[in-house]
Amino acid sequence: MQVTAFVDVLSHWCLAASPALVALRDTLADDIRLELRFAPVGDGAPVGFSNEAESWFYQRGTLAYGTKLNAAWCESVQTTTWHANAAVAAAVAAGAEPIALAAATSRAAMVRGRLLGREDEAVRTVADLSGLDPDMLFEAMHGETIVAALNAANVELASIGCTERPSWELVNDNGDRAVLQGVWQVEAILPLVHALLGDERAYERAGPPPAFG
Repeated sequence: MQVTAFVDVLSHWCLAASPALVALRDTLADDIRLELRFAPVGDGAPVGFSNEAESWFYQRGTLAYGTKLNAAWCESVQTTTWHANAAVAAAVAAGAEPIALAAATSRAAMVRGRLLGREDEAVRTVADLSGLDPDMLFEAMHGETIVAALNAANVELASIGCTERPSWELVNDNGDRAVLQGVWQVEAILPLVHALLGDERAYERAGPPPAFG
């Protein structure tokens, strides 16, 4: 079964979704193919909202997930999430564990206040977290492979009818499919994955249909 999560590492809802990703990885690693697709908001365009607006979004989010966050990374309407996502995607391509690195990068920005909207700070932080050489990371995140992967993730996100991060596409081997937009709670995601996986296993136990005619 394929589980694809579309995330932006500077989305506070994606940080809130980290426990769901960890639960999927730690409890169903042998049963599902779990993939993170890094899909920067606006495909690299400026976010278009101020630090004050982002701070208000965080205050509203705190009512849902209970954690107070720091919006310092969003310095102005011209801030972009591209650099942080490109750096994480490049590190993952070099062998870093995606769920842990994405969450650590999110916390660096939204808990510790690192200015990860800036390219130099994104490179420095992700290099520190992943143990990779900053110059190598910088070169990789500007390479055709990473740029194309980020653009493709946004195209795919739009193709399933979603605009929010996180969004999820769940497809079992029977072809049953569920799409969730903006859902972050492990209590919502894990039971649905188990349900689709249960149907997949039932079909496997039943075996192929008999020949007809």
